Amino acid sequence: MQACCQQRRQGVVMDCRQLKNDVDSYNENYNKSIPIKLLWDFTDDLADLEFADNNKSDEIA
Repeated sequence: MQACCQQRRQGVVMDCRQLKNDVDSYNENYNKSIPIKLLWDFTDDLADLEFADNNKSDEIA
């Protein structure tokens, strides 16, 4: 299970790296205004998703 989790995490890291490359390229080559900045701390996003998952049963009832 640990190897599986490490592999999934590495996949997430690679996706983030590609997103950073895409945004950096856009900012350098096409963006004429304020550069797009990305936030790499997903703590709030995960908390929001967990909250929504935990409250789905409340919406159904």
